[in-house]
Amino acid sequence: MIPKTVFNQPSFLTNNFDEPVLYAPARVNQYSPSNILQIVTAFTDCERISTHMIALSDGMKCNQFVKGLKVEIILGMTKSSLSAKKHEDICRLIDVINSSSGMPELSCRYICNGPEVHSKVYVWSYPDKGLLIPTTAYSGSLNYTMNAFYKRRENVSMCNSLDAFYYFQELLPDTIDCLDTNVPSMLKNVINNAPSAVEAVEAYETDYNDYDRVIPVGTINVSLLKADGSDTGYGSGVNWGIRKNGTKRDFNQAYIPYNTQDKVYGFFPDRQTPNDLNCPIFRVITKDFGSFHMRMAQAGNKALECAENNSIIGLWLRRKLGIPSGAMITKQMLVNYGRTYVTFRKYPDNTYLLDF
Repeated sequence: MIPKTVFNQPSFLTNNFDEPVLYAPARVNQYSPSNILQIVTAFTDCERISTHMIALSDGMKCNQFVKGLKVEIILGMTKSSLSAKKHEDICRLIDVINSSSGMPELSCRYICNGPEVHSKVYVWSYPDKGLLIPTTAYSGSLNYTMNAFYKRRENVSMCNSLDAFYYFQELLPDTIDCLDTNVPSMLKNVINNAPSAVEAVEAYETDYNDYDRVIPVGTINVSLLKADGSDTGYGSGVNWGIRKNGTKRDFNQAYIPYNTQDKVYGFFPDRQTPNDLNCPIFRVITKDFGSFHMRMAQAGNKALECAENNSIIGLWLRRKLGIPSGAMITKQMLVNYGRTYVTFRKYPDNTYLLDF
């Protein structure tokens, strides 16, 4: 079968990579929308993966993108430039994404045999009668990282989608799934633990301390209790995943209630127009639980939710409280801990520190 072509895409890009490379081929208004993106990249980072997955998920929910999106990554510079810490972060993020309803299906494979791979290739395909039909592909200097997409001078050009598809397939025999149980025994052969070898350290590893030294533009405390302050609630707030009616949910699912008495209008990014499906995401950094993305949600923006997966908030709070995963959080537990609220500190670039 001759691959169909996605028309009206720029053939050479030196900036504004997001739309044509990461999103346009999946839009429902394309001549032949694709739902599988295969990426070969020398380096990656969790911030790039996470923001991309959130945007794809939002697009599927509002019918801008085709359903059933799938992203497959081959990470090429693993032997000399992937730390054990980054490996753990990638695995944790994939678990979070794949356990969250409405997110694209995500996988990451490491080059573990033969020479390292420094290529950067993005190829979109769609399934047809059991075969993948490639439609659109780009290659160039563009790593699947935040630095490459937003901070550095890079370029990508449209290339033959069939050639790019076969290139991805040819690399697969030399890879191992990052979640494979054999990876730990291969760490010394696949992953270099020297921090100096890491191409791009995950931002939060240094960012919390960097931001903590700077005076924020604003600080607010947000209560974890119900609006009347009586308790934490059941099936809502920090116990959102624990339902009396027996609805099956991850018990760690939670959101931070954003009640009227705590609200500071304009502190968190709001919808730009009333027709926007969601509020914009913002990056949150914790001192001891990494970084993730949040946004205001629900009617009247009365909740602060984690965009990747709401279980992140619940798990973080339970670890801080020293209680088991999925356990009910009570007001008395918070009182015993010494705080019934969390603190957000806002910085000029719309990054927030979150403390509890």
